Amino acid sequence: MPDDSRRLLERYCRDGDQGSFSAFYRGQADRLWRYLRLRGSAPEPAYDLLAEAFLRFIRVICRDPRHPVALLYRIAVNLQIDAWRRRQASPEQPAAATDPEPVAAAVTDDRETVRRLLQSLPPDEQNLLLLRYWIGLTHKEIAGMLEKPEGTIRRQCAGALAALRQRWREKPDV
Repeated sequence: MPDDSRRLLERYCRDGDQGSFSAFYRGQADRLWRYLRLRGSAPEPAYDLLAEAFLRFIRVICRDPRHPVALLYRIAVNLQIDAWRRRQASPEQPAAATDPEPVAAAVTDDRETVRRLLQSLPPDEQNLLLLRYWIGLTHKEIAGMLEKPEGTIRRQCAGALAALRQRWREKPDV
């Protein structure tokens, strides 16, 4: 997937091929929206953040399209953090709901347990596991996004996954 994304954006930057950018957008928009929702945005604000992230992304991507997916996610996360800070600084505005929508009845007990166990991890570990296994970014893309060495990301992902597995084995009341 990372090579396909990079290839699409290289065509967009080199040839101005709008179809290539549209294909990239279709491949990333839903996953990024779900990621923003998992990180605590309500549905409508997540759509707003998604639109703003792509707007800012399109302005800078042709300068350096090496890690496009990581760049897009970094932009979106930074926008989400900025929005959260603005809400905290404005007490007259009610804070948006931070919990994801209620889990649909069709979701299995195991998925619910995994979700709760994931939420019991520290936020940095949650983020790594979501980026790696939910979104499907490579260790290299995550490293570029977080500006850390790839080996560090690989080790941190392995540690977070080991912690999640240990909690799964113990299955405490979460």
